[in-house]
Amino acid sequence: MKRLLILGAPVFQIPVIEKAHEMGLYVGVVDLNKDAPAINYADEYFCASIKNYNEVIKIAEIFRPNGIMSGACDTSVVTVAQLCNVLGLPGHSIEAAINSTDKLKMLQAFSENNVNHPKFQVISREEINTAEISVGFPAVSKPVDSSGSRGISFIENEKTVIAALLNSADSSQSGNVLVEEYMEGPEVSVEMLVIDGTPYVLQITDKTTTGAPHFIEIGHCQPSTLDKNIQEEIRAIAKQAVLAVGLVNSVAHVEVKVTSEGVKMVELGARLGGDCISSYLIDNSILGIDMTKAAIKIALGEKNDISQYCFSGDSSVVKFILDEVGEVAEISGINEVASMDGVIKVLCTTKVGDKLSGNSENASRHIYVVARGKTREEAEYICDKALNKIKIRYK
Repeated sequence: MKRLLILGAPVFQIPVIEKAHEMGLYVGVVDLNKDAPAINYADEYFCASIKNYNEVIKIAEIFRPNGIMSGACDTSVVTVAQLCNVLGLPGHSIEAAINSTDKLKMLQAFSENNVNHPKFQVISREEINTAEISVGFPAVSKPVDSSGSRGISFIENEKTVIAALLNSADSSQSGNVLVEEYMEGPEVSVEMLVIDGTPYVLQITDKTTTGAPHFIEIGHCQPSTLDKNIQEEIRAIAKQAVLAVGLVNSVAHVEVKVTSEGVKMVELGARLGGDCISSYLIDNSILGIDMTKAAIKIALGEKNDISQYCFSGDSSVVKFILDEVGEVAEISGINEVASMDGVIKVLCTTKVGDKLSGNSENASRHIYVVARGKTREEAEYICDKALNKIKIRYK
């Protein structure tokens, strides 16, 4: 039996582990958090930081995997590349892994390869109190080395600069903050496969966020309803971007803004899309390719065939309930929603007694519903109806 090691065990790794089991694989997961939701789905668990190469290489030598992957987790992409390079397993070059996780290096790669992107500057923690915003107002600040909407802040004017930069620096390992011009317009993600250096766009996903100040993602819909010409521009820039950072055999989750100045890159990940995008959503909006299975095959060094790929004709949507501040006293409606027609998946990762701290990042979402319909309107109607049946009471 082939063995797969997955670094990181947050909730959106669960579909990856389930798919690996369907493929007959023995699955180990690594995560420092002993309560990480995906641990219970794996065959074997190792407690370690997925950023600590020295710890994880010892685990890999014991586990003896045929493949190692990050799944839907940005945090472990570089560690996975380091392990694969040392152990002789299929994986990214270390340079490509760094380019696709370090936001500054990513933007520099875009610049060098003429990929349209926002104006930007970098500010260190030491420079925050005297920093001047050269990209103009409004702007957005984010850690150069984080993901999941952690540390993202909206900079409306000079009065909000220091608070925004400090918030971003606090979520950065290096303390460095990336400041970008604020791009007005719809945001989409692009789900991709790169096979032997050739990029393929599988789906474009419309995204809904809370907007300023934290831009938490609260919904995703497939396929996109944007104008077909705009979608072609999105496909073109996404292909440019994955090649610019050096991806050769990989899945990719690419984020793009449609602005009045044209389509511009936000960022990308050399990984599966989280938020059910690369699992439940894409499984119901396309046919002929299973994106999660494709990612696992890449980790094992196996080839993918996309010759039968096509759109299903259906729409799929995922929406989230944002946390409030307080201790969870009661949760109701989950079982009722799970049995509704058109509901593909409902998951609750909080429980009575948990103390929640409100919503400032993507981790501030513990309940989601995925629905499918013949049209986008039908899928959203089912999803909204389901969410309205779920009630959380706080103390």
